[in-house]
Amino acid sequence: MNRKVLFTMLLAGTLGACAANGPLAGADRDNHGCIPSAGTTWSQVKQACVQPWEAGIRLNQAAQTDGAQFAAYVILSADGTQAEVFTKDGNYVLDRSLTPDGPQWSGKKMLLKRLPAAWELYENGALTYRAEQAQ
Repeated sequence: MNRKVLFTMLLAGTLGACAANGPLAGADRDNHGCIPSAGTTWSQVKQACVQPWEAGIRLNQAAQTDGAQFAAYVILSADGTQAEVFTKDGNYVLDRSLTPDGPQWSGKKMLLKRLPAAWELYENGALTYRAEQAQ
């Protein structure tokens, strides 16, 4: 009986040691040194690793759906001439233009507007994300 217990303990210890040899958390750095498992990604406009939900302006989906709800995040360059938009489909850099209605950033079939009381993001002409208060 003692041999069976000893064998079981040795087997469990061996299997446990094998499992511990996997990659360490946070060891998945990308080409820029960002750690995707920690939620960091490279921002072209900041030239740094960021967590978009902490560094950016949150925009919520404009239309309610029965499925999952997503958010988009906007990070502005230091001089405000560029906006980087992070969506579930990727990140995009938009360039600013000044209009009578206020500043807007455009590119890649996207248009970001800063209105007096809101941010709005349009994709292919349709309002997709919105933040109710200008931030």
